[in-house]
Amino acid sequence: MGSLIKLGKKYFFEFSILSIILIWSSNNAVMKIGIEEIGPFIYNALRLTIAALLCWLWLYKTHTYRKMPWTDLKYLILLALGGFCLTQVCLTFGLSKTTAGNASLASAIMPLAVALLNKLFKQNPLSKNVILGLIISFVGMMAIIFSSNKEISFANHHLIGTLVVVLGQFSNAYYTIYAKDLLNKYSPCQIVSFLMSISAIVFFLLGIPELQFINFETLSNEAWISVVYSGVFALWLGNIVWVWAVGKIGSVRTAIYQYLLPVFSLIFAYILLGETLVLGQVLGTICILVGMILSKK
Repeated sequence: MGSLIKLGKKYFFEFSILSIILIWSSNNAVMKIGIEEIGPFIYNALRLTIAALLCWLWLYKTHTYRKMPWTDLKYLILLALGGFCLTQVCLTFGLSKTTAGNASLASAIMPLAVALLNKLFKQNPLSKNVILGLIISFVGMMAIIFSSNKEISFANHHLIGTLVVVLGQFSNAYYTIYAKDLLNKYSPCQIVSFLMSISAIVFFLLGIPELQFINFETLSNEAWISVVYSGVFALWLGNIVWVWAVGKIGSVRTAIYQYLLPVFSLIFAYILLGETLVLGQVLGTICILVGMILSKK
């Protein structure tokens, strides 16, 4: 029993971050159910509100809230608006204006954006293993995308959507990097509580035109389950673990875990849908795993 406890403690980080990646890999499909009935902005506002309420409830119950001076609060507001919130707005708009292949290519930029912004503004040196691991994982991601028969389009209207998604990945990188600066003063839950609350307000304002088309009384149970699942697991739990992971191993090494998203999606498709894996997908998965292992050394 003691050895199991030691083993659990040793691999608690890996279990936590992999659990979140697993949740995120299923989240897009879950969100699609709710968005089709509710609309993208009000849907996001509802799930962000759920996540925010859970954060504040946790802080209240655990008595872990720490008063913030205006300098830290201003920093957090900028992080929310220019980082987390902008990411959600860009993804909401961009994904509807481009193809699945273009969106996957744009999303693959996020860990690279974290490394680039770190290098330009944080001046944190990256080890050769981390850089090499990042490159190998990126190559693996490209192999999976190009072997998955997803449509990639260079039409002007699709490129605009793609560029918006790319902007979202850079704002996500900004959020991932600079959230760490507050972790020596505040808990991940307190940081996330402000991110969710501010973003919920923004999405409610953006969603005002949608309200006239929504009849909340006629929404299906599936739509409400979608809102709750995404709010509780993908947003609340997911972002708390993500910010905590950044504090543990740094922004670049945490961001590399994002390359596991398509790997989990392939596994789901193989087990649940009986889809056949092609050579490029297998080789891409191997590259991603090799890159992640290398980045940890």
